[in-house]
Amino acid sequence: MAEKTQRYKLMERYMTVALCADAVLFFFYLIAAGNGVIWLKVILTLLCLAISGLLLWFLYATKELLRQRSLWITTGAAAIAVCLLFSLLLNFPSPNKYKQKDEKSSYVTIERL
Repeated sequence: MAEKTQRYKLMERYMTVALCADAVLFFFYLIAAGNGVIWLKVILTLLCLAISGLLLWFLYATKELLRQRSLWITTGAAAIAVCLLFSLLLNFPSPNKYKQKDEKSSYVTIERL
């Protein structure tokens, strides 16, 4: 019985690291999307979805997906995936279309008519 507990603690540690990495990548995705860096947005989207998907698949494969002790990992991975998908569907955040760069590369706001 002690071996199973140690295995779960090890799995929980790895899942925590993976969830934190997924959250950091999602944060960088939001920054890249807000600044309009499309190539970085695409790469970070694929990485975030891959990590969330792999976490959920691994929990399903080990039959830990709906167990009480692993529910926080399931919820975290699903929440990041859902937030990312809604962000893609709603195109939020996106660069402000009313801002325009001048020659000095600082932003100048264009007022609406």
